[in-house]
Amino acid sequence: MKKTVIALFIILVLAAICFIPVTRKKTSVIKAPFFNVYEQLSKAANWERWRTDLRGKMAADSARVLAKSENNGFTMKFDSLQLRMKILDGYSFNINELKNGNQIEYNYVVTPDGLENQTTITVSERNTLISYVIDLFSNRSWSETNIADLKNFMETPDLYYGYRIYKIHVTDTSIVVLRKKVRSADKFTDAAKMLNELKQYIREKGLSETQPLMAQFFDRSNDSTQVNIGIPVNKKASPKGQIVYMTMPSTGYFYAANFKGTFDMKQKAYRQVYQYFNDRHMQIPILPFDTYLDNKLPVSDTSMIDIRINFPTF
Repeated sequence: MKKTVIALFIILVLAAICFIPVTRKKTSVIKAPFFNVYEQLSKAANWERWRTDLRGKMAADSARVLAKSENNGFTMKFDSLQLRMKILDGYSFNINELKNGNQIEYNYVVTPDGLENQTTITVSERNTLISYVIDLFSNRSWSETNIADLKNFMETPDLYYGYRIYKIHVTDTSIVVLRKKVRSADKFTDAAKMLNELKQYIREKGLSETQPLMAQFFDRSNDSTQVNIGIPVNKKASPKGQIVYMTMPSTGYFYAANFKGTFDMKQKAYRQVYQYFNDRHMQIPILPFDTYLDNKLPVSDTSMIDIRINFPTF
């Protein structure tokens, strides 16, 4: 009887030990500015962007999303996920989530790295001792903490900025250009007239168009817009009136992004490419311009356009 009691006591002690809470930690470097990483974690709306299990789903079914801001954090419910995030001590993000009946608690500590545009992130996961031991032998990944999703999102420009931003050589080295300041209300009709004027000039000079047309529309003061239209041509030509010939160095580069949508929405793509430059402390020596890949100018703000945005760089 005594041996049975002792054995039972040992079993109970071992069982209790197995359920002692322990914490495991992992530190990684994310190649992205500290503020950008912090922003993705601190706002509920951003979690859909970087978590692969949520990406695109919440926006497609927004009526079922319940997100509520709280003091230094937020709560969020969607489908089988219930999540609460709390910011502790400024740089520490404590997350409790219940998904498909599985409860998990983990924490991110985000700090600026010693190198520029790098962030150190330490993820901690609370679990039981028995689970911790099993993890050591099974080499279980950190997938439940979604740390790989965050790192991949921040380090992949296509995902973070929402556009594929790529570097290309200058291809259009000879261009005829017409620039005019016009009334904003007339910018599209005047742009069409300018394009016709350029095409007439090209015929008169015996030139050939070599690439799709280029354009810039910049709002100015007093309800005016600066409209610049350019057409790449095959050879040099003398100026005529307001039409000038210009060149771009064949050794130059652009950072480019493609955009398809209405003309009035292209600024969204512009903002993302500007952010790309700002995050990397890159300079823009001249204002960006658009290549109209279908060789057609818009006729209104709601016209569908197919363009390549070109940001010159050194």
